[in-house]
Amino acid sequence: MKTIPAFNQSGMTLVGVSALLFACKGTLIKFLFAQGATVADIMLLRMLFALPVYGWVGIVYAKKEFHALTASHFAGAAIIGIAGYYLASYLDLRGLQTVSVGLERIILYTYPVFVMILSTIYPGKKISLPLCICIAVIYAGLIMVFYADIRLQPAVSLAETGKGSGFVLLSAIAFAVYVIGSDYYMRIFSSALFTSVAMAAAALVMILHYAVSSPISQLLELSPGVYAGCAVTALLFTVLPSFMMSAGVKEIGSAKAGAVGMVGPVATVLIAGSVLGEPVSGLQMAGLAVVMLGIHRLHRS
Repeated sequence: MKTIPAFNQSGMTLVGVSALLFACKGTLIKFLFAQGATVADIMLLRMLFALPVYGWVGIVYAKKEFHALTASHFAGAAIIGIAGYYLASYLDLRGLQTVSVGLERIILYTYPVFVMILSTIYPGKKISLPLCICIAVIYAGLIMVFYADIRLQPAVSLAETGKGSGFVLLSAIAFAVYVIGSDYYMRIFSSALFTSVAMAAAALVMILHYAVSSPISQLLELSPGVYAGCAVTALLFTVLPSFMMSAGVKEIGSAKAGAVGMVGPVATVLIAGSVLGEPVSGLQMAGLAVVMLGIHRLHRS
């Protein structure tokens, strides 16, 4: 019987646990919305709780790696972080205001499609017919889940569901940019330092976003449950899985990581159903299965 190398096992474990932790984030954010928190509140508080950890890890690893890095390396990692952890987070939170957690996670999970499409920007690359079929399968499943979500949430209009889905789809595109960029920069940085630089840059932009869009005094008017929820979201569902995901991708590569991460959408649907009471239909699960099949074939292609 063929054994899996130890480094592959550890990398797959890191990615799998990371996907499960990320799967819990949307459910908790729905709770925070119900407690009166806004998108800007959650974005800022989450990063304020997370920033000390990223700052400390960044300082420790920068001392070890600084001699081999340039200002352009740090600037590039920062830009990629802003795309993946500020822009993608903002768009995702906007979408979560009107779509179910299950639909949100399934849409986000289509990011490999955009990784593939964006990779064709370089000369001499094109999307093959098998890849086009995979993409068609993925979006056929997504349409099934979208339709199921409309039927399961009659209080939310078709327009609102479509708008929310559009925000989440844009979030998936932003995250695809992050995946492509991180694949490059983690050949230069250690996974820990890259994650710290990327997240610290995103946090600074989030602080600026809040200063422009909301009065700072608003942060002092939130309920204790919001502060506690944001702390848990930051440390358990953001900091920990971000380091685990980066370390896992560095060990097993983005293709295998995407395949292992298939556990995420399934876990999200089940968690949202059991915790938030979001209904789960046969059509929704069938659509999820079709999306996962398409993603699996996309990775194999």
